[in-house]
Amino acid sequence: MNEGKAIINYNPDFLKKLSSKLPVFYNPLMKINRDFTILILKSYYNIVKKNLDILDCMAATGIRSIRILKEIPEVVNKIYINDIKKEAIENIKENLKINNLEKDKRIVILNKDCREILLKYKFDYIDIDPFGSPIGFVELLPKALKNNGIAGITATDISSLSGSKSRSCFRKYNTIGIKTDFYLEFGLRNFAKYIISEGLKYDIALIPIFSYYYNHHYRIFVKKSTKSRDINYLIENIREIYYCKNCGYKSLENGKCKVCNSDLIKLGPIYIGKLYDENILNNIKNNIDLINLDKDEKKIIDRIINCDSKIDLWYYYDIRKISSFYKRNLPKMEKILEINNGCRTHFTDYGIKTLYYPKI
Repeated sequence: MNEGKAIINYNPDFLKKLSSKLPVFYNPLMKINRDFTILILKSYYNIVKKNLDILDCMAATGIRSIRILKEIPEVVNKIYINDIKKEAIENIKENLKINNLEKDKRIVILNKDCREILLKYKFDYIDIDPFGSPIGFVELLPKALKNNGIAGITATDISSLSGSKSRSCFRKYNTIGIKTDFYLEFGLRNFAKYIISEGLKYDIALIPIFSYYYNHHYRIFVKKSTKSRDINYLIENIREIYYCKNCGYKSLENGKCKVCNSDLIKLGPIYIGKLYDENILNNIKNNIDLINLDKDEKKIIDRIINCDSKIDLWYYYDIRKISSFYKRNLPKMEKILEINNGCRTHFTDYGIKTLYYPKI
């Protein structure tokens, strides 16, 4: 099986030799996750101009590490490929051999609980990509990152983070949430708040530099800083928000809705600050040809660069909600964007960012 420049042995017959079950997980739908990791790492390397000590925390087949070694070898000083399962380690060794990397002295293979590694060592880049919630790993991240180092963290518990499951949202992330018309961005910003809060406990700023939602997961890349101005910026941008269930109006101030005069509901707190670093985005533009991006990936990057990172808003409006409120048929998106001087967010094809409550 091929992905990028990597080849992996994901043959069930081979895996059954390692275990009676299929112990090593490979998800082809997460190619976008690994594609964007390559882009971010290359962009970060272009900025810092140093070789990186990298931890692939939950490597499974080793596909992410192999792609890093084959597609952007110049960024690597040492790469630590870890998985808690012995069967995964055997599969990783096999895949390294297939890719002619078994003798690469930059590779260190570990068979440990990722948390043990995070407690003992420091890295320039840490990749945390669990199945479900990253709770239990993120809390160890601030001390495990070198200063100015970066991390990529994945979460697949969308319903909890987005507020769609209100009790789970509060229990796991200490956030009041309901399913809003911008629930996908609410979830990403709730996720950012959680990561940031874990850093602030140690007077460490974990600053978002690139973030996205796709299909069934959130992914946030953060950079570590100990500067007071970065810490203060993050603190100032963790806020409670107010939402109108009737028309979808959003505000940072409590009271009556300015559109329909309904009572606003308090939600959050979430992170309302910037999710993107301008230097990283500029480097992504220059490195875009590094990856053979599919249609969805190109659309996400295009909308992040031309919309989500351009308009300084912590929400979008779902035009289906707006249409329902006005009791009108849904106009064409082009017309809505023109009327409202808006742009299309990457979260959903029905989402727009605009500085005012939309007209249709």
